[in-house]
Amino acid sequence: MEYYIEYIFAENFLIDFILLYITGNLIKIKIIYKRLILAAIIGAIYVILIAYIRRPFMAYFIVKISVSILMIMVAYDTKGIIKNIKVILCFYIVTLIMVGAVFTLYSITNNRVTVNIIVISIFMVFVLLKLLFYEIKLRKEKNNYIRTVTIEVNEKIKSFRAFIDTGNELIDPMSGKPVIVVNIGILGDVLGEDVNKEILEFYKNEGKNYENLFLEKNYKLKLRVIRYNTISNKDELMICLIPDNITISGNDKNITKADAVIGIYPQKINQKEDYDALLFKKLLDWECELDNECGCY
Repeated sequence: MEYYIEYIFAENFLIDFILLYITGNLIKIKIIYKRLILAAIIGAIYVILIAYIRRPFMAYFIVKISVSILMIMVAYDTKGIIKNIKVILCFYIVTLIMVGAVFTLYSITNNRVTVNIIVISIFMVFVLLKLLFYEIKLRKEKNNYIRTVTIEVNEKIKSFRAFIDTGNELIDPMSGKPVIVVNIGILGDVLGEDVNKEILEFYKNEGKNYENLFLEKNYKLKLRVIRYNTISNKDELMICLIPDNITISGNDKNITKADAVIGIYPQKINQKEDYDALLFKKLLDWECELDNECGCY
């Protein structure tokens, strides 16, 4: 079978260019097309040298690694060892996944590899990795907004995970304190069985009769009812608990006496159960003040 040098060059140039482009796109590096073209030319010339010079050392693993690193250094002006390692690893991951995709399509199409198969493989790799990196980014951002909240009520202590909801601007009108919205299911030990039932009954009752909540037997708990509005409803009622102390920790921050109240919510806060409460946007300002970095958000 005859192979034309221009065909080999064009095919490998295209593949290397796309692989480098996908790598830069995934890790959000500024793409300079002139540099990508030059790097892809280096990769294509290397393949031609292997095919026509046929020297054993040209196919050595160390030589292949060196050429790929050279291509990456030419394609991207990255600074720092960690950044360069990140780019190199991403390039190899993209390459390996693409090889797997090509092999899969190669088997499906009765052992025939064409340019169309390679293009389809690259497209599949790009879409899959884009979705993967997007999911990783979402999880990372979500974890940055997760905190551990510990409340103390009548010498009873309860800890739970909470998510900072920047849309939560609920305020207790009597004290002006922000409200941490918490699923009632995790407050059973703090509230007690009787109060827990009365609160659930309160939310079920359309008349919203909360007189039983303030009977003498419940005086040890500092409870109050606040009104709030949602997008769909107005004048909604929420029972709030004023704990003796609230500690919020996480993201290398620790607020030992958070000036807030606990809003008791009758349903799950998060269906995936990653957290059981919603914190408020003002917490970000508190953390900035704690680090003397006001205005960083």
